Amino acid sequence: MKQFFLAIAMLYLPTTLIYSQGTSNLPITFDNKAVYYYNQAITLIQSKQYSEAFSILTGCIELDPNLYYAYIQRGKIKFQQNDTLNALADFQKALSLNPNDGEALFNKGYIAFLRLRYDDAFQNFTQAIYNGYTEPMVYYYKGIIQLSKKKYTDAIADFSLAIEKKPDFAYAFHDRGYSKFKTNNNQGAIADFEKAIELQPKFALAFNSLGIIKLETADLKGAIANFSNALELNPAYYEAYNNRGKAKYLSGDNNGAYEDFNKAITVRSGSLIARNNLAAAQINSKDYKSAIETLNKIIVQNDDFGSAYLNRGCAKEYQGDLTGACADWKMAEKLGIKEASKFLIDCK
Repeated sequence: MKQFFLAIAMLYLPTTLIYSQGTSNLPITFDNKAVYYYNQAITLIQSKQYSEAFSILTGCIELDPNLYYAYIQRGKIKFQQNDTLNALADFQKALSLNPNDGEALFNKGYIAFLRLRYDDAFQNFTQAIYNGYTEPMVYYYKGIIQLSKKKYTDAIADFSLAIEKKPDFAYAFHDRGYSKFKTNNNQGAIADFEKAIELQPKFALAFNSLGIIKLETADLKGAIANFSNALELNPAYYEAYNNRGKAKYLSGDNNGAYEDFNKAITVRSGSLIARNNLAAAQINSKDYKSAIETLNKIIVQNDDFGSAYLNRGCAKEYQGDLTGACADWKMAEKLGIKEASKFLIDCK
């Protein structure tokens, strides 16, 4: 059971897309009446009266088509209403009027980020920062992109800047912790995960991540406790069941592991990893027939799943079928499972 999960906090929708910068730095060259109505629209946005604000912003634009701030705020409302295409059009219009506006660049970049166009998003975020936009979310999403590219040191730097701007930013602490984990800084990762939990006590993802660090450092009791914390907060948390099952397996609680892997499969029926881990528990219980049946189903579903061949080879060996075991281990090695080479020694 070599595989486990450490997910990135990607479900956070930044409220900065809706909040306004205000109007203190609006150039006096704008139409005074348009600016007056713009300020009214901002007041409505702050009280979440988006439909009324949208109408007023459209009126502002009719009064003064060069009022680029109005395009930005209207674009935010369109985005909030899931009208992403027209939101993007407003952000682009704002940038055509003021190419250096950091807020418009950030929002344009955020839409590119959601579309998984990370290079475009990164360029927009970087340009926004260069032009003086220093809201914490721009550093946070820039860090996520660095993380996706496995540039962990750069990601840590961006998440740290986000935390500097917003010291109670639980998601930034979590994702900085993940980046530290990937650079083998386990103690730094633990500190960040614990801080994320302190800031957001119901942060199930952070409990799961903290459990994984403890699993990696052989603190199995602590890992089981953290995975259990995650499951108390989210009883449908597939990864936490799978990970707690692994911790129980390693601690010798095969029955508990069996139960958790089955629960993970119940929550996510298509999970090959949980089924593979279940097979390992079945092998450990000397139920080789059931293990082989479980692994056969995995291989039928995905014949590139190397760990399934490795485990099936073990089950076959225990049944006395060394020829079949060697064939499976060779396939596992071919598919990139490094551990298979150790088993193949018996095949020579």
